[in-house]
Amino acid sequence: MPDEQRIAADVLLGFGTRILTAAGCRSAIAREVAAHLVDAELCGVYSHGIFRLDSYARRAVAGKYAADAEPSRALAEGGAAIIDGGNGLGIPALRMAMDDLVESAGREGVAAIGVANVDHTGRLAAFAQRGADAGCLTIIFGGGSRVEWRQVAPHGGARAMLPTNPFAFAIPGGERGAVIVDFATSMGASGKVSAARLAGRPIEAGMCIDAAGRPTTDPQDYFNGGALLPMAGPKGYGMALLAELLGEAILGDAKSGMNWICVAVDLARFRAPSAYRRAAEECLAEMRACPPAPGVLSVEIPGEREAALREHRLAEGIPVPPSTLELLRALGAFLGVPAHGLG
Repeated sequence: MPDEQRIAADVLLGFGTRILTAAGCRSAIAREVAAHLVDAELCGVYSHGIFRLDSYARRAVAGKYAADAEPSRALAEGGAAIIDGGNGLGIPALRMAMDDLVESAGREGVAAIGVANVDHTGRLAAFAQRGADAGCLTIIFGGGSRVEWRQVAPHGGARAMLPTNPFAFAIPGGERGAVIVDFATSMGASGKVSAARLAGRPIEAGMCIDAAGRPTTDPQDYFNGGALLPMAGPKGYGMALLAELLGEAILGDAKSGMNWICVAVDLARFRAPSAYRRAAEECLAEMRACPPAPGVLSVEIPGEREAALREHRLAEGIPVPPSTLELLRALGAFLGVPAHGLG
């Protein structure tokens, strides 16, 4: 957009770290969370980007989660490994879970770990990629928080009943790195609706219904009792319901965020990594060479656009719309944090 300003990633990182520290986060966690949000912006995933600083900080100040919490290792009731987030932001907890998961998968071949007692966990693809970069097929999904987060209507329903219950899959790729698929089981993340409202623009048709169950493109309708629709109708609903049951029945009642399960399979147990990479690149090259449909520039591989965009934005800056800059400046004023470099 022509009125967007480009802000250097390190400027946003510094501001985000100061904001979260002022909101009560420990300095190391504040920087980790801010870096995660900035990385989402670098990848073009604005729905999980820097505008979420506002909700993270204000929820912390309001005591909605424990800003000073640190994740710790524990055991579930049945003896499985689990990361307890201490009712803090879930980003450090999921990072810890992935570190343990990759180590266990390398030792055992297949590993699983749960994550519980966390608030918002950010962009799942970032964590799934850690597993794929270590040579593992990685699967992450979560649920169990429908009591607090009724966002998505079940297929055929006219009222929000389920959270967005996202899934992420990642697998080692070829010459350009991992193949990563990360999606909500709704037609889109609720953050996309929030970002659209903040920017004063409509949402995509087919994404939401209003409080009466009618299709809408007005983001405000979602906040006035509407609901997101499930991705692909019964398919998205079925995946969301499965995740909800797993999050609740296996890991117990979720708190302000979701409960998560992370699974990794060390692919080296099946095939030499060099042989796999050659085969993967052959498959991916075929996909890229597919003639594009009318109006499409080229067929893309999931995860490659984000990687290319990250390099470009690191060099050229991150485009930030005026509405987001205004939100960040107001947040800085609220917490007494100067908005240096934000215009």
